[in-house]
Amino acid sequence: MNSCIHMENDYPNHTTTQLLIQHISEAVAKSFSTPNQYGDAILLFNTDLLCIEANINACQLTGYSKNELLTLHLSDLLHIDELQQPIPDINTLKAGGKLVWERKMRAKNGATWYAAFTLQAIPNNQILALVSDITKHKKTEQALKQSEERHRLLFQESPLPMYIIDLETFHFLDVNEAALISYGYSKKEFLLLRALDIRPVEDFEKFYSQTPTISSGLVSMGLFRHKKKDGAIMDVEMYSHDFLYNEKLARLVLAIDITEKLEATREFRKNTTQLRELSDHLLNIREAERTNIAREIHDELGQQLTILKMDVSWIHQKLQRHEDGPLLQKTADTLKLLNETIKTVRRIATELRPSMLDDLGLIEAIEWQSKEFEKRSGIHISFKSGTTPLPVSSAVATSLFRIYQEALTNIARHANAKNIFSTLKLNNNQVILTIKDDGIGFDMQTLGLKRTLGLLGMKERTLMIGGHFEIQSKPGEGTTIVVTTSVQPEEQPPKLQPGQ
Repeated sequence: MNSCIHMENDYPNHTTTQLLIQHISEAVAKSFSTPNQYGDAILLFNTDLLCIEANINACQLTGYSKNELLTLHLSDLLHIDELQQPIPDINTLKAGGKLVWERKMRAKNGATWYAAFTLQAIPNNQILALVSDITKHKKTEQALKQSEERHRLLFQESPLPMYIIDLETFHFLDVNEAALISYGYSKKEFLLLRALDIRPVEDFEKFYSQTPTISSGLVSMGLFRHKKKDGAIMDVEMYSHDFLYNEKLARLVLAIDITEKLEATREFRKNTTQLRELSDHLLNIREAERTNIAREIHDELGQQLTILKMDVSWIHQKLQRHEDGPLLQKTADTLKLLNETIKTVRRIATELRPSMLDDLGLIEAIEWQSKEFEKRSGIHISFKSGTTPLPVSSAVATSLFRIYQEALTNIARHANAKNIFSTLKLNNNQVILTIKDDGIGFDMQTLGLKRTLGLLGMKERTLMIGGHFEIQSKPGEGTTIVVTTSVQPEEQPPKLQPGQ
């Protein structure tokens, strides 16, 4: 059809023009009588834009019959929203121009659809319109536009700082209001910067050493330091998403200021460390006091009781000459009471600080504690150890011994166990103490709801020697405690040099 129109200037004589008009009219008439193979609707208008012809596809597209279409003006096919828009200029079309015109349409049943008109003047003062249904395309385009608008609003209205950078030049392409507030720049100032400009000078090398990797989806970039306009440094946690922005490979960055959060975390860790050091100091003082008290009880009180026992024994022997029954019975009872008192003093002194822990070592102290516990509680203990002696420091030995004592106490109070299986072994410079019972156990999920001061004390003692505390338990399956720590040998005193 177009080739025929363009050929109009090649046949200037009247006869040729008549032949051309006849040829075009026949082609147009044929197109109106049969369905268009490409699915386009064809409408023919006069110069007043009244419909004078329509093909079958036009009827199907608009919902009007051919007779109904022949009574309509072009504007009658338009949606009410389009009535204020200008109608195509007939003079432009008569001058040989072609107009592509996209409009919102209304079908006979009131349904909305979108059309792309290709309008062109043909001989006999007629306007030929090829009409394509672009409803699906328009709806996709509108959905994309709406999606872009929603994303733009999410970007601009987000309470968290966000910006977009060009991945080739690292210049800022866009920035939201929250970022302007956070960094202190105006939008005009921000868009003149590069990503490097908001980093402290000492981090430049780190910035250049990081080769940008293009990734899909939201990616956590980690923790970084950024510089505000006033020079203040803030810690930020960054997330990124790479995408095409105005046909440029760009990166959307979410930068969350966590300066206060990190400072609070540092302060919490500092306070926790100080409290742990204080607890460690108090435990050391307590252990030293227990040692001193045990020594005083054993040495002073034990010695005095022994002397008193010797004196009462001497008196008892002298009184036997007088054969005074009641008096002899009294002295005999006193000797018996003194013997029991001496045993009690020794037991108290040993429980306060077993001398064998210092004299013989950790393994022997645990073996003694196991036997003593078994006598008092009736719970059988099977203790196995590896290396003898165990090369650990005094601090580690004391902590492991106290943890063992506390574990046995907890089992006696709560486990209702019949047997305890404990081991102490050395594995690759790691000391491992394991205590397992066959008691009633408990649900691990309720552990945090109980006032388990004994377990807390064992855990704190483990942390103080740089170890790892683990507890596992199930109802009806007993409880297992595992303490792992490094060997910490006692520091050797410095050797004196000649002349010192």
